[in-house]
Amino acid sequence: MKKGENIRQRKDGRWEARYTRGYDQDGKRIIASCYAATYEQVVEKRNALLDEICIRDNKPRGIGLLILGAGSHGKEVREIAEATRVFSRITFLDDNASGRDIIGGWSQAEELYGEYTAAIVAVGNRHLRMLWMSRLTEMGYTIPTLIHPSAVISPSARIGVGSVICARATVSTGASVGTGCIISAGAVIDRNATVEDWTHIEK
Repeated sequence: MKKGENIRQRKDGRWEARYTRGYDQDGKRIIASCYAATYEQVVEKRNALLDEICIRDNKPRGIGLLILGAGSHGKEVREIAEATRVFSRITFLDDNASGRDIIGGWSQAEELYGEYTAAIVAVGNRHLRMLWMSRLTEMGYTIPTLIHPSAVISPSARIGVGSVICARATVSTGASVGTGCIISAGAVIDRNATVEDWTHIEK
């Protein structure tokens, strides 16, 4: 019984998922398999293995990232940024919190430019995202688009600047995600759909 891409149920009842573990010296794919008792479990197991491979094969590029907002969404954004392996240093600015890697309030973003070259606003409030993305751009920061390695993004999809695509999200063929959007974990953007700027799509 087959279900999903390269996933089948074996005669012994277990589910098997095949995935690309790497490439040999000739550039040919090395295929591996993982197993679990249910379809859902084998999908989760394969996705975890693919995440590990992505992290292993990509090294940080020496870019510093400031995240404005250290709440629950900010922490999620940090994990996504870490998973991309683009940023060598990631720290927070937050006016209402203190703790690990929170180095000051939002007003300090301007004085930190140069020490950090990229910044993103990680709060649910769309008006704050709009206001501060504009300010950060004026300061000279690069505003990244963050896509978790486990997200599925169609080659024909468009993702706007400053948007965050969380783990296991899907952006389908011809879809358009605007500026500063949040696409939550597991959410699906259908084919040819348009997500307006600053929108938060939940699963």
